[in-house]
Amino acid sequence: MPVILNELLQPQLILDLISRVRPGQGALGPWLGFQPNKYDPENVALTGPATITGNLRNTVYRIFNVSRTVAHGRAPGTGPAVIPQNPMGQVPVTCARFHEKLPLNYEFLGNLSPMIGPNSQIDPSGQDYVRRQTTFLATRAARVVEMLAAAMMRDSLYLIQEGDNWNPRFTAPTGTEIGFQINFQIPAGNKNQLDMLGAGNIIGTSWANLAAPIFSDIMKIQSAYTQLNGYALTDVWINGTLWPNIVQNTQIRNLGGTAQTPFSEFTREPEKGMDGKPSNRYFSILRGIPWLRWHLLDDVLSLGSDIDIKYTYSTGSAAKLIPDNMAIFCTEPSVDIAKMYLGGEPVVENPGMPAVVRSGYYFWHEYTTQPSAIDLIALVNCVPCLFIPDAFAPATVVF
Repeated sequence: MPVILNELLQPQLILDLISRVRPGQGALGPWLGFQPNKYDPENVALTGPATITGNLRNTVYRIFNVSRTVAHGRAPGTGPAVIPQNPMGQVPVTCARFHEKLPLNYEFLGNLSPMIGPNSQIDPSGQDYVRRQTTFLATRAARVVEMLAAAMMRDSLYLIQEGDNWNPRFTAPTGTEIGFQINFQIPAGNKNQLDMLGAGNIIGTSWANLAAPIFSDIMKIQSAYTQLNGYALTDVWINGTLWPNIVQNTQIRNLGGTAQTPFSEFTREPEKGMDGKPSNRYFSILRGIPWLRWHLLDDVLSLGSDIDIKYTYSTGSAAKLIPDNMAIFCTEPSVDIAKMYLGGEPVVENPGMPAVVRSGYYFWHEYTTQPSAIDLIALVNCVPCLFIPDAFAPATVVF
């Protein structure tokens, strides 16, 4: 029995479809566990490996501080030493809210053929077209989550007012622009040239210089990580323009052996996406530093316009998730380090219906009249929660 348009537009079917949408998910969101990888039909929600779902937009998360103190010794026959409770931090957060609708006119839909022909065949109620536009909305939602993931790792997320919209951006407002920063509290010493321990910059020579002591810098960063939070340095995120500076670096080549390639692995990530297909993620391991994974990410976002930057009439600009001069040092992600909080709000799907609380990603439709149309609607309430801010070090390595 063929699916009719009304069935196709049920929120449960839309969410099930969107749970399998790959475009826009990128590399950072899935790596951190922020992107949805399953559909929960019981709660009508999309969830991911490192997401936590709530019914409120404003919430508080708590941090139980890590301690490396040593237990007291006591003489035989004496009672226990009294120690203070381990401190607990409390951080209030407010979800960023992303809300869009896409109107589709019935007159237009009723005269369409399927997107991939034949032109002589009518697409009933534009079902094929509606499905593709639903995927388009899902892609935009996935890309904003990918941007939030990159912004958290860079500690550089701003919301800029543009009319009634508050649009996310990596750069601070300038001139007459109005906006504010969502601060992830990464220490100042974990940025720029990495004065991580207050003893001077670790990155003393630009990595654009082939004589830069890259291996020595990395070992100092690893040592600083151990002192700051006890976690191991395991991963570095860069873009492709920086990679040649690393593999051609004199110290790196000497360390791996000048008669061999400087890397022992340079391949696609082995794990697959939720649709069972290979991921669009690449990594490499240098011969002389086999314990450190290098991730190459060249993805860009089109910001400042609803029209993609590939079109000449777009007013948008390209924003790289990882800038050319940056290397983001970090430890392997876990729910102890960062989670994506999915907040909720009441939703009325059509006039006369009761409100229901929906959390995180939610997509539905609304029928309108004069003229007859369908509004496809997307709502995302979410914010990254970084529990251990010094687990990330967005360094400026080219200057």
